[in-house]
Amino acid sequence: MFESALHEGITRAQEGLRRARREDLPHEVTAYAARLLDLVDRARENGIDTTAWVDPELMAAAQASAGDT
Repeated sequence: MFESALHEGITRAQEGLRRARREDLPHEVTAYAARLLDLVDRARENGIDTTAWVDPELMAAAQASAGDT
């Protein structure tokens, strides 16, 4: 249950981040990037591998947005 909810949240965060980047909405890019990073960290803390769930390009964009490059 937790893992599927986490997967759904990551999917929604990625969709939001894609849309915000496409529509050039910097505030939303920052918000969705932070959400994505938070969910990925939460998964990692619980031993859940998200490698197959997360688009590497979006992860890099999220990290750059947060200054975690």
